[in-house]
Amino acid sequence: MTNIDRPGERLATVTTFPGSFDPTDTEVDDNPESADELAKRAENISMYALTRRAVSIREMEKLLKSRDLPDDVVATEIARLEGVNLLNDYDLATDLAERFQRLKGLGASSVKAELGKRFLEPAAIDAAIAELPGDQLELATEEARKRLSRLKGLDKETLNRRLYAYLARRGFRGPEISNAIKAALEESADNVTRVTFR
Repeated sequence: MTNIDRPGERLATVTTFPGSFDPTDTEVDDNPESADELAKRAENISMYALTRRAVSIREMEKLLKSRDLPDDVVATEIARLEGVNLLNDYDLATDLAERFQRLKGLGASSVKAELGKRFLEPAAIDAAIAELPGDQLELATEEARKRLSRLKGLDKETLNRRLYAYLARRGFRGPEISNAIKAALEESADNVTRVTFR
């Protein structure tokens, strides 16, 4: 015999509160949003997102779709934003590429990977990489110089290995890294200590 089968016992009645979910409610919303209301909601969502940071076309599309807006409303809002130049993947890619290079000291391949994370068009990414200011070798050499100040007292092999790994993580390529390390080490020959064994 279970607890429910005992004589004189019964289940409690369930009382729903206003605004709470009632699983027995089968009433369908009789007042769906009108086309104007959907367009206004899409505009509010997009403008709020753009006041926080610049976004790519695909980021905006994903955001609007995540808010349960119909595809035609999303497409209309994206077209409106592109028409007034609030969404422009080429400008965004160029701006971000310069910022990544200048502030983070990233090489071209790391900049390209970072831009890819923002769902930018591949053509916009390639154009931004082509327009990067400065020579990659000069940037790699500058990053190697900065890093050398932290690596004092290491033997030459260890120093080369650590500098190479650091520059590779920053997105520079093999020949650039080798030449940058060579130039940076020539400038500061006092950084290298030689280890001899007896």
